[in-house]
Amino acid sequence: MYDATITNNYIYPFTVDVRGEPPPPPNAGKRSIQPGEKIDIPGLGSASIELFGMGRINFIDLGNRKLDAYTNDRIPWTKLTWGGLIRYRGLDAYFRYEGTGRVEVVFDQVGSISLHFPQGGMIVDLADLTVM
Repeated sequence: MYDATITNNYIYPFTVDVRGEPPPPPNAGKRSIQPGEKIDIPGLGSASIELFGMGRINFIDLGNRKLDAYTNDRIPWTKLTWGGLIRYRGLDAYFRYEGTGRVEVVFDQVGSISLHFPQGGMIVDLADLTVM
C-alpha cells in the first residue's frame, strides 16, 4: 500500500471508491472531493475514481509483482519491492517503491491528470485486450 495525495482542480467533484469496492449508488454518503480541494489518503491500495465526463481512473496495487517488460537493471527503481499501476483512458503509469510509497495526483481544470512518483515511475503500454 502507498499514500496518495489528490488535488482536484477540475470543474466537478469526484468520489473515491477504495479497495475494489463497487461504485456507490448516487448519494450513498461517500464524501465528494470538491473543486479546489486537496486530500491525503494514507494506505491506499486498489481504488478507482470516476472523474465526471472523463471516465474512471483505476489505481491497482501490484504488491510485490513486477511488470517483467518494464523491469530493467539499468533503471534502479524498477527493481524496488512494491508497485502499483494507474490506468486511465487507455494510458498506464507504472510505479515502484520501498517502505511506504507515495503517489501525487493533480486533476487540472479540464480533467487532465498529472502524476508524480517520488521513488520512480513511468508511462507504460499495456494491452487492454488481446486475442489468443
